[in-house]
This record gives sequence, structure tokens and C-alpha cells, in this order.
Amino acid sequence: MERFTTAVYDALNARNWFGALFIALALPDICGALEDPGEAVGIRYKRWFEKYLGDHYRQMLSAEDCYYFRCACVHEGTATYDKGTGDRIHFTHPRSQAYVHGNWVNGSLQLSIDVFCADVCIAVGQWQQATAARADVKERLKELIAIHLPLL
Repeated sequence: MERFTTAVYDALNARNWFGALFIALALPDICGALEDPGEAVGIRYKRWFEKYLGDHYRQMLSAEDCYYFRCACVHEGTATYDKGTGDRIHFTHPRSQAYVHGNWVNGSLQLSIDVFCADVCIAVGQWQQATAARADVKERLKELIAIHLPLL
């Protein structure tokens, strides 16, 4: 999983906000699939989010809203999600004049892109610790995509 969390942090450092966000939004999918591949995507995504990010985001973003936002963002490139509350999420630039994270303004939740992505990466680390003893997860981890050096 380190290859993915490193990619998120690398994207943030390069100011590649969309790259960081799209990977961060996919991480609950990946962890959920590793833990319970037979479960429906939405169910495992929401369960993972609730378990690993729910306490931190409960007052601002539900697991259901995050899942529907992820669907709208990754599949349609939009910030408005039709299910859940139907609100919008506005990600803010991390180097703006004011720290903005978790504020509601005119029906839009403002989240700082770097804070949200880092929170997801931290949650992935917690998930790794929680599943470290599971042989089935270890076996599925071997199947994750990797970037290889060319064979010459």
C-alpha cells in the first residue's frame, strides 16, 4: 500500500491536486477489496470509510457522501453527487491565505486537499496495522499493480 500512499504524497508535493485526490478516493476501494473482495463495492467502501475515517469526518462528511462523491468525481469529473445529501465538495488549495477544512458555505463542504488526502493515507496505515495478521489480505496484496523497471 505504500506505493499508493507515496504516490498521493508525491502528487501533493508536485501540486498535482487531481492526481492526489483521485488516488486518495480510490484507496478505500483498494483496501476494501483486499479485505473483502466478495462484498459489493459501495458496501465495502462505506464500511472502510466509517471504520477508519468516520470518527474524524463524522461531523462533516458521511461514509455514504464520500462514496457518492468518489463516484461522481472519478467517473464523471464532477463535484456534485446526486445521492447522499446532494451537496458539493469544494477542495481548497493548501497554500491559501486561510486554513479551510470542514467548513460549510452555501451548501458546499470545503476541504483542504492536502489535509483530506493525508487523512486518507494515515487511515490506510491504520488499516494495514489492523489487517497485518490476515493471511488472505497478505496474499491479495501480492496482486496489486506495480510499476516495474523494463527488462532489457
